[in-house]
Amino acid sequence: QVLMRECDLLGHMNIQFYTARVSLGMSNMIYLIGMVREDLQGSRRGLAAIQQENRYLAELKAGDIIHMESAVVGCSNKTVTLNHRLFNSADGTLAFTNRTTSVYMDLDSRKAVPLSDAMREKVREMMVEGEDAA
Repeated sequence: QVLMRECDLLGHMNIQFYTARVSLGMSNMIYLIGMVREDLQGSRRGLAAIQQENRYLAELKAGDIIHMESAVVGCSNKTVTLNHRLFNSADGTLAFTNRTTSVYMDLDSRKAVPLSDAMREKVREMMVEGEDAA
């Protein structure tokens, strides 16, 4: 749900909160890929966004019920690309899309490192194709 405090002076959801929703979606997808918080903290590894593309398609207002669909749409040896689509749940209107490419990195050296075999396999299992991929 879009909260009143998330809206600008015109009563529309402020862009910082669209991005906050993507952050929540990213956290869920990272978990599904097999990057559990305790493991990431112990290994000092994590994902860092290196490229994002946002499209604002429809306005959301306070009180709107919303939902997000997320999907893995690409990967390489060291990166994962996710699509996120934010909808107005009441009428199904697509309000916002985000595509984020993140690099898996060593948090101490700040250098990209390869995804583990298990992560790469999970990413491949979850990958979807097509223009409508979440």
